[in-house]
Amino acid sequence: MQTTLTRRAALAATLATAFGPMPNALAQPGGYPARPVKVIVPFVPGGNADSTARIFAEAYGQRLGQPFVIDNRGGAGGMIGTSQMVRSEPDGYTLLMGTTGPIVSSWQMAGKAATYGLKDMKPVALLTLVPGVLVVNAGSALKTWQDFAAHARARPGELRIGHPGNGTAGHVNILQMQKALGTQFVIAGYKGAGPAVQDLLGNQLDAVATDLPSALQLVKGGKLRALGVVFPQRVPSLPGTPTMAEAGQPEVDIAPFTAVMAPRAVPQAVVDRLIETNDAVLADAATRKRVEDIGGVPTRMATADFEKFLARQAETYAGLIQSGLLTAE
Repeated sequence: MQTTLTRRAALAATLATAFGPMPNALAQPGGYPARPVKVIVPFVPGGNADSTARIFAEAYGQRLGQPFVIDNRGGAGGMIGTSQMVRSEPDGYTLLMGTTGPIVSSWQMAGKAATYGLKDMKPVALLTLVPGVLVVNAGSALKTWQDFAAHARARPGELRIGHPGNGTAGHVNILQMQKALGTQFVIAGYKGAGPAVQDLLGNQLDAVATDLPSALQLVKGGKLRALGVVFPQRVPSLPGTPTMAEAGQPEVDIAPFTAVMAPRAVPQAVVDRLIETNDAVLADAATRKRVEDIGGVPTRMATADFEKFLARQAETYAGLIQSGLLTAE
């Protein structure tokens, strides 16, 4: 049988021969994803960021019909994995599920050595806010934030406060507390929350500022006492603990977050598809409970508000770096 091509069909055949088949997600964004999606987590497996990413990746895959495969790429404060995402093909098939450090602070602290910046990333969706917390040993004489503040003002340079690492939200919270109270602390940085908390339990520190998941079980178990949480409202897991704003220190406001980011040039149709999916995931009660059980607070934020949120966080870190309070190690 003889087949006659129309001019339009002939042109399409010529283009297909010259350039090969177009990726389905780019030709028809509504069909995204047409194959598995790589999700870079810029940390080693096992931490709160990794656990959170796995919950969301599984939920995304269930709703979109393709696997969202976690690829742990730790190192350099999260910059190694984030840099790989930034340099990837902007087609929606490589995403980042990252945190405060690699998204807004690590690259600023790296200075000229940084391989990317916030301008190189496309904000897709906020996943969770993670409350920060100031904890003391359960046997401490500092029973409330007011006790802590009064002691800090009366005896500058005496209180020893630990944090999980240079540039972490806990570190920034300590600097914010120090400025708000007009005093000085002996600040000790650790390689993670675990070692800092262990030294607090061993009375080598007077307090630790960290993310809530790292201290929650010890607070509930009666070994640590929470003096205040860094969060817009009280958290369900510690309903009796005031927020820093309630305690009179609204300046202490940097809380860790997890978010989905993509290369800057990713098609908007792909971003819209991911936002739609994320909204559905955040509305799912079972998923929310899984996230809350590991200390996160699932949080939806409109795109414009999310972009402003990231800009404010980046500005806070920039100010601390410019003032010399926060420096690269």
